[in-house]
Amino acid sequence: MPPAKTSVVYKKKDGSLTVGDDTKYLFWTPSTPPGASPAVTIPVADITNLQQTGEASAKVALKVFVKEESYVFNFTSKDAARKEQVAVTDTLRDAIAALKAGTSLPSAPRAAQNGEGAANQSGALTMAKAVSAKPQDEGWYDDSRLKSDFKLQRSLLVSNEVLNDRFTRALSDKPDSVTVPQFTAQFWSTRLHLLRAHAMETAQNVSEYNVLPEIKYTTTIVNDEPIKTLNMTKEQIALIFKQYPVVAVAFNELLPKPFPDPPTFWSRFFASRLLKKLKGMEIEPEKDPADPVLDKYLDYQQAMGPASLAFIPRTIDLEGNEQNTKFRLEGEFTMKAGRHDKPILHLLNQMSEKLLSHVAPEDGEAHAPIGMDEETFDQLQLRDLAMQDSDNRVVLNVREQQRYTHAQDDDDLSADARLYAKQDPSAVISSLRDDVQPVNFGSDEQGTLKLDRVIGVDEDEDEDEDMDDAPRVHTNGARTKKVRIGSQASLADASTSIISSISQRRRNASSDAHSLNGLSQTVFDTLTMTHNTTTEFLLYFWTLFLSGDSSRVNELTGLVATLDRSLDRINAVGAQAEKEREERLEKMRVQVKEYFQRTGKKRRIDDSAVGGGKKVVDQMVRPTVEALKVASQAYRRALEAQMKEVGPAA
Repeated sequence: MPPAKTSVVYKKKDGSLTVGDDTKYLFWTPSTPPGASPAVTIPVADITNLQQTGEASAKVALKVFVKEESYVFNFTSKDAARKEQVAVTDTLRDAIAALKAGTSLPSAPRAAQNGEGAANQSGALTMAKAVSAKPQDEGWYDDSRLKSDFKLQRSLLVSNEVLNDRFTRALSDKPDSVTVPQFTAQFWSTRLHLLRAHAMETAQNVSEYNVLPEIKYTTTIVNDEPIKTLNMTKEQIALIFKQYPVVAVAFNELLPKPFPDPPTFWSRFFASRLLKKLKGMEIEPEKDPADPVLDKYLDYQQAMGPASLAFIPRTIDLEGNEQNTKFRLEGEFTMKAGRHDKPILHLLNQMSEKLLSHVAPEDGEAHAPIGMDEETFDQLQLRDLAMQDSDNRVVLNVREQQRYTHAQDDDDLSADARLYAKQDPSAVISSLRDDVQPVNFGSDEQGTLKLDRVIGVDEDEDEDEDMDDAPRVHTNGARTKKVRIGSQASLADASTSIISSISQRRRNASSDAHSLNGLSQTVFDTLTMTHNTTTEFLLYFWTLFLSGDSSRVNELTGLVATLDRSLDRINAVGAQAEKEREERLEKMRVQVKEYFQRTGKKRRIDDSAVGGGKKVVDQMVRPTVEALKVASQAYRRALEAQMKEVGPAA
């Protein structure tokens, strides 16, 4: 990296040339007036070329080309002009190379104490460190970046229709005191997991594949004659040139002569022996016609993989090592390489190597040692036979332990706790054992305990008599009947409650149309959207209410009014459902009347068989309505308490 200040002259004006700590900008700052801001700012990404004066030249200068413009900086230091120019040039070249490679250089370190640390560092070493540095965390893991990425949010709304409807409806029903940025920030703050998953999904790219087997002829019948058509895309042609360099060489050498145009070349190529060789198929001279133009490329030798493997050193050539040993594999052994030597196997190996060579190594650092490190090896090794193992548990240090562990004072205990503390545990257990003896529950002569007698169940009991004999009690001024546990009435109520709970759970988990309970699909969709919007505003309300932020009181007041309107919207949906139910009942009455006029027989209309209506709507959204009431009451209680505090103070 360059020194903090590099003395240069630009357009006959003295100044300093520096590279930003993030290596993204090049700054020139004039010397006068002192403390002036940079007069020239050059983005490193826009630099197209760098030129410097020769080492034999007495004048040290650096020319920076930015698209169609150029800047010339003359270094004026008497002792270290060349050193400063080399440092700046190397830094810029490394930054440009890192930008082209898709990586970023680390932040500029401080200059060494001797003033030569950055200057003596070579460009190759700097680039190696930049490539080997671990990449920063991807953008989809940063919550703040997800909240501010409006393009990603818009993409998620387009791909998720349900979420889009919920966002649009909630945005249209928001109170005026809540701005659009506030609502958007609150909406996405609870859906960061959806944004993160969508970002990962959209970041996936389709990898390369073996393209030749995917290209086939399509046969069409024209005038009772089959015509073969070859359909290829630009992407497929680019993959062919990338995976099979011999095809690219042939294409460049044979066009425009002897092949006048690309269609002619491809039609000849897909009917040649060269195609069969590239596919790993055996060439049959009797069936495969010869092509004197393309057959000369059958013996074309090309380098395979990221590094040329045309020549294999004897150190890794197993067959080549046989010349240095007296042992030979004679006969038709199963492991003999020649027995399994097929062209298709070589082709598959070469193609796999090519595909892997085009994939960026994302699973490790470029210059890190091959294999796992010592720490990972220690974690994965078997420890079954280890005599002693180090304790790697996390130690928790609790502050003020005596505050939580010492015995409580008698004043801190409740009345029940003080009463229980005076009792003898053994006496209590003995008393409980005596109470659960069968004799105390009404066992028969043989000592057999019957559970129906214990809980008071009598199958021969008359339900009417049981209700008449039950004592009457008064609760909150209302006359109610106290039902005895084990009576026929209590068993019937328990059965009804269980069956009702099972039916409700079944309706909630079912996707059948009958689970709408008589509601039309339009009313049900409106009710679902109203419920989603109400839930969104409830979440927003509790977030603001529990935050204690006094600066957002007006926003909270608007949300309370919106919650009240949400209750009105639910009632409006209920009224619409009741109207549809009355229309269905009216149609049934008309049908019964027509049937009576036609046959003279009367039919009864069972109103309970007609589902839907306001009753069903209220049953579906009862928890939401209760949540609205709780939120409204909590706000009004807090408001009254605050008004009482403000009143005496005033």
